[in-house]
Amino acid sequence: MSLLAYEEALSIILEHTKLIDAERVFLSQAIGRVLAEDILADTDKPPFDNSAMDGYAVRYEDIKEASEERPVRLRIAGELSAGDEKDFKVEKGSAVIIFTGAPLPDGADCVIPFELTQREGDYVLIKRALKIGSNIRRKGEEVKEGQILLQTGTLIRPYEVGIMASVNKALVFVYRKPKVAILATGDEIKDVGETINKPSQIRSSNSYTLLSQVIRDGGEAHYLGIVKDNEEEISSALRSIHNYDVFITTGGVSMGGKDYIQYLVKDCGIDVKFHKVRIKPAKPVLFGTYGEKGLFFGLPGNPVSCSMAFDLLVRPAILKMSGRHRYIPDVFKATLKESFHRKDAERREFVRAYVWFEGERAYCSYSHKTQSHMLTSYVNMNAYMVVYEGVYEINKDSLVDVIMFP
Repeated sequence: MSLLAYEEALSIILEHTKLIDAERVFLSQAIGRVLAEDILADTDKPPFDNSAMDGYAVRYEDIKEASEERPVRLRIAGELSAGDEKDFKVEKGSAVIIFTGAPLPDGADCVIPFELTQREGDYVLIKRALKIGSNIRRKGEEVKEGQILLQTGTLIRPYEVGIMASVNKALVFVYRKPKVAILATGDEIKDVGETINKPSQIRSSNSYTLLSQVIRDGGEAHYLGIVKDNEEEISSALRSIHNYDVFITTGGVSMGGKDYIQYLVKDCGIDVKFHKVRIKPAKPVLFGTYGEKGLFFGLPGNPVSCSMAFDLLVRPAILKMSGRHRYIPDVFKATLKESFHRKDAERREFVRAYVWFEGERAYCSYSHKTQSHMLTSYVNMNAYMVVYEGVYEINKDSLVDVIMFP
């Protein structure tokens, strides 16, 4: 298969990404999930006219001429706190002490904060005139009963949890977390905690990077461990694909003599859609489908290639599958603070970079560790700088496209 452009590869992945099923969870368990239903207002909000300040509920006609030099003197007719059901009427020449959230008494059309008044026994002096409606929250001014507060596809953050609590939503219909399997391959790979016996052995950083990326993006991660570069072992592990919505392998997708993944996946019922993308790093990415909705990603073994391929190709699929509306990486412009040069411009390169803002302008610098095995190129970086096909150099102060890390 020939190399695919990045956009074409992502388009193929998303074309085959189907929405996952939904489930009901308790509101306390909804954080980080995606709504599978619209949330409606159960009442007008606020449900009644109420005070936005601690002060005095008054009639505008009584206080419209008030000033520091000529304060208006009003009789105090009573007091209202939040939750009170007292039936007061503000008559001409009177005022009611009112606290934030308390229902506005009949006849009042303005609330004067305490700091603009002076108490004198059973009377209050109003020292400044405010407009009609000042410091009053009107019934339904935020939302009307039956109005959609949160739409299907909304990511639930603490703020959305609070909104749902305010409408008494104890059980929430959300999309299920995709079950994502992570399988590392390689004779040289040792897991965390295992003893390294020879200089040629290395730690499996990819397994834990992927595990963290899946969790970060709302998936249910299942780490299946490490298998050797052995056809039988790999085939045995791949037979479990139908237990998962997404199956990710790392390593074994290049052209080496022991890169078996590309050959074995077809025997396991995986329909390969592409193998190799015109990007740098992560060229040998393999993508296929299985069952009705299953997605298979064979990611390279080099740590940067693995991490980057996940962010730019796997993550959008997991987000879309989970019901998110926005899943394609956002690209914006930044000013490059140092020139960039490269020798090979055949592929689109995603360089680890740091983006910061000064006023309304974004600026970008990049890591000089550009090789695919250098995971430390991510340290202190927060974005990918995009260097397009055919571009050998970018001059300082040029505008470049950047994609912020998730």
